[in-house]
Amino acid sequence: MNVTGRWWAIAGTGVALVALGAAADRPILLLGAAGLGAWLLGTAAAASRSMRRLVDRLAVEYDLTAATALVDATATATLTVRRPPETAAAPLAVSVDTPPGVDGEGMTVSLALDPGTTEATTTASLSFPIVGRFEFPTPTVEVGDSFGLYRTRVRLGSAPTVTVTPRTPDLHVGQGGEKIRSAYGEHQADRPGPGVTTRELRQYVPGDDVQRIDWNATARLAETYVRETEGETDRQTLLVVDHRRPMSVGPEGDRPLDYAREVGIGITRAGLDRGDPIGLWTVGGSGPTASVDPGSATQLYGRIETLLYRLTPTGDGDAREARSVVRAQTLAERLDGDASRFARTLAAYTSDADPYMTLLRDDPLVGTVERIRNRSGREGLIVLVTSDAQPTELREAVKSAIRGGGRALVFLLPGCLFEPSGLTDLDAAYERYRTFEQLRREIDGHPRVTAFEIAPNARLNTVLEHRRATREVSR
Repeated sequence: MNVTGRWWAIAGTGVALVALGAAADRPILLLGAAGLGAWLLGTAAAASRSMRRLVDRLAVEYDLTAATALVDATATATLTVRRPPETAAAPLAVSVDTPPGVDGEGMTVSLALDPGTTEATTTASLSFPIVGRFEFPTPTVEVGDSFGLYRTRVRLGSAPTVTVTPRTPDLHVGQGGEKIRSAYGEHQADRPGPGVTTRELRQYVPGDDVQRIDWNATARLAETYVRETEGETDRQTLLVVDHRRPMSVGPEGDRPLDYAREVGIGITRAGLDRGDPIGLWTVGGSGPTASVDPGSATQLYGRIETLLYRLTPTGDGDAREARSVVRAQTLAERLDGDASRFARTLAAYTSDADPYMTLLRDDPLVGTVERIRNRSGREGLIVLVTSDAQPTELREAVKSAIRGGGRALVFLLPGCLFEPSGLTDLDAAYERYRTFEQLRREIDGHPRVTAFEIAPNARLNTVLEHRRATREVSR
């Protein structure tokens, strides 16, 4: 409880009376000062009791019309204050603030209740220019006494939250132009994964863990076979979302990153519905930009969604373009026997494939996936959301994701469908989409990898319909 300017004026009067009484030897003035002091002490005790009683019985309601909103949309905030008549002798003021990132009018002005007033309500319009999850602060209540000598401030009432989401893009998730209903999938015991029960024997595929090779079957069949075991039914999901420069192509709201965000949020909410622990890694031009350790607490899913909503494209950083080992060997063969200075300079880099493997590991996406797999071991489903801009690095990232018997879901965004001028030549667009589809099928071919395409539905349909019409005309 704090004192007001009026209290200081009365206290100053008491001090002046003491000084005058002592100087003029007038005891009556000293008695007056003592009376003022006793009155101040009495009013302080009475004010403390009344304020405590008022705060205990005061109702402050601060509500929003919706708990979720679209970016640039508006919502109405309502502030209501009620108090019993027996506590209405003193003035009362309630003020509220809007969190950073929310625009509002009138909500920072106090709502005042004069003595005798028991209820008041005010409303204001709020707008949300950016996406994210916003927590509004609890209203501040300032209570005074009937004499205007004391006041106190407390936080009281509800503190609403609002989740602001971007406007949903025209999203297609599927394979080969065909939509799918659920990419995350149900829990199944009949799936490859770490376990003890043998599921099947199958031929070795590059990227398989050599520790999973069944040497008895390999010796008997004269080909390399690996043993798949039956996975556990509960699943930890490790979500990796790429937001490097290729994800920024196109106008805001219709970029690859906007579609990747929708998929990431969908995976997060599917995990919440099933109670699966989920973690998040975001990858920028220089490496990981944010991470959330896997967990199943409700607030953790909200934190992941907030990070995804706030994700923006980054630059290329220090990442270097990597070549595959095959290309390195091809270059080495072409330079063999060349005695020029240029050939001698390149020989140091092409004579051994290891430097190129180092470059691949230096790639932000590959390095991040390797880091995740090293931390999680064989456990966990890794979900990659990225573009087709760097096929070599993508293949290496997928290999790292499934190393040791792990599983991966890959969501690929075809760059040809996001370029602003990408549909000016539909024949060329279709050929580029075919190249993308070959890459997706190649990745999807591994038994522990499932690859999907993410694309603007209207643009993909335009390309595919043009191809169908062209084929019908050619007949």
